Parts: sequence; structure tokens; C-alpha cells
Amino acid sequence: MHPGNIPPGILDLAQAGDMVAQEWLGDHLRNQGEHEQAAHWYEKAAVQGSASAQYNLGWMHYHGRGVAQDHVRTMHWWKKAAEQNMVRAIGSIGILFEDGRVVPRNPGEAARWYRVAADQGDAPSNWFLGRLYQQGLGVPRDRTRALQLFRRAAEQSHRSAQYSLGLSLLAGHARERWPEGLEWIRSAAQAGHDAAQYMLGLTLLRGRRAPRNPREALHWLTQAAEQGHAQAQYELGKVYWRGVGVLPDVGRAKHWWKLAGAQRHVPAREALQRLRRQMDGHGLDFEHTDFVPTVVGRPAGRRRRV
Repeated sequence: MHPGNIPPGILDLAQAGDMVAQEWLGDHLRNQGEHEQAAHWYEKAAVQGSASAQYNLGWMHYHGRGVAQDHVRTMHWWKKAAEQNMVRAIGSIGILFEDGRVVPRNPGEAARWYRVAADQGDAPSNWFLGRLYQQGLGVPRDRTRALQLFRRAAEQSHRSAQYSLGLSLLAGHARERWPEGLEWIRSAAQAGHDAAQYMLGLTLLRGRRAPRNPREALHWLTQAAEQGHAQAQYELGKVYWRGVGVLPDVGRAKHWWKLAGAQRHVPAREALQRLRRQMDGHGLDFEHTDFVPTVVGRPAGRRRRV
């Protein structure tokens, strides 16, 4: 442990058995990336009955952070917290039933747990339950109900719910809903949701459900691509290849396609193969040359659509 930035007395209290100090240390150490030590203190507090420590310890077992990934232990600790009516734990148990990690997969049982937590205002549970209604898994398919649940969670700044709500509004034929849908996707994008950043960029690039804005589209596609979103990397490569709102840049196109291709993105790999063949045809080294010859002042690559 690194006690230098721990307030004086906290460590002494935790070692003496103070549950609040133990949980505080767990939170502090997890935020510092010291997951193994965080799990140690969470377990101390969890055994003494702290619902939030029980939930956090279950979360660490679920993700394998600082402890072995063990979904049986996850269920154990989340149920302990749920018995104390910790809403986040109640909703999280639904995840285990939906995924079938510890118990047989049962979307209907997942919906039951989600609903209990959602009715108490838990944002993630509203989103999870909305997804089940949208797909008709464990509950009757009901898109209106799904939208209501997405909206509940979105209004609590749940990024994924904002994205789901925005997508649902954009997907319909009701044009009057499109501006609101775009704003929800923008909210999720601004909060760092990579899929929302990609979708916002693509929508602004194509101009089908929002005014076309290639410059802003480039910004959001770049944000998503830098987070590792493979499809955004591929689309960004096409933007640079074609020179949509920017000067054509074969080097940048190749860069983004390589990153997407490394994630087994098939269209990106195919684009790279076509680029390689074209550069080989001009006698250029694909690996070490980032520019292709120009024809009448235009990059040769622009003669062919990728």
C-alpha cells in the first residue's frame, strides 16, 4: 500500500476494524488503480455488513479486478447487498440472469430484477430493462415502453441510455423526432460514448437525418477512432481517402485502416489491399510511402472509390 496520500488516522482506523474507514480505503485505492489492495479492504468491510462494499467487491469479482474473476462470488456479494435493498446491486443481479454466467440464462428473471431496481430510480436498470422491451427478450416487445425506460435513464445522464434513446428516435420515420434524437446522441458523444461519437459523426457526414456538416463529422469520427472504435477508424480512413471536408491524405487513410484492420475489420483490410495494389502499380513501397502520384493535380487514389 502507498499510505502517503491517505489522511492520517484512516489506515489506523481501518486496521483496528472500523468499517467506514475500510470502505473508504477500498474506494480510494480502487481510484488509484491499486485493485488488489482495494479488494482486500472492501472484503473487510463487506464481511462486517457494508452494502456498498459488498456491491463493489462483487463488481471486482465480476470484472476480475484485483481478485480472480468469479461470478459465483459476484452473485454471493451482490445478493448480500440486495438483501439490504441496495438498488444498484438488485439491478446488477439481473445482469447475471441475462448473461447466464452463474445461473441458466433467463431474460424473464433478469427483467424482474431490473424492474425492481428501475422502479426505485436506478438508471442502469432502466436502460437494461428498456433493451429487453426493445428486443422482446423475457418481456413482450414494446418499443413505446422501451423509449420510456431509455428516457428515464437518459435524463439521469446515463450515456448508453442517451445513445439508445437517440438511436430509437432517429430510426423512426417521424421526422419531428429526429432533432431530439440527434441531441441525445450528441449528449452521449460529449460524455465520451464512442458508439455515439461514431454515429453522430456518420449522421453529420451523410446528412440524411441532420444537416450535413463534414467538419463536425470529422471531429466526432476522430474522437471515436481514437478510442479504438473500428468502424469509426474505417470511416475516417474513407474521409481522408476521398477528401471529404479535408484535403485528401493517403497517409492518414492508411493509418486508420491499419488500426481498424488490426481489429479484424474486413472492409478496412480490403481497402488496404486495394491501396497496396494501386501503389504497387505505381512502383511505390506500400509500407513506407504515404503518398500516391497525382493525376491532373488530384491524388490518383481519388479516381477509385473505396
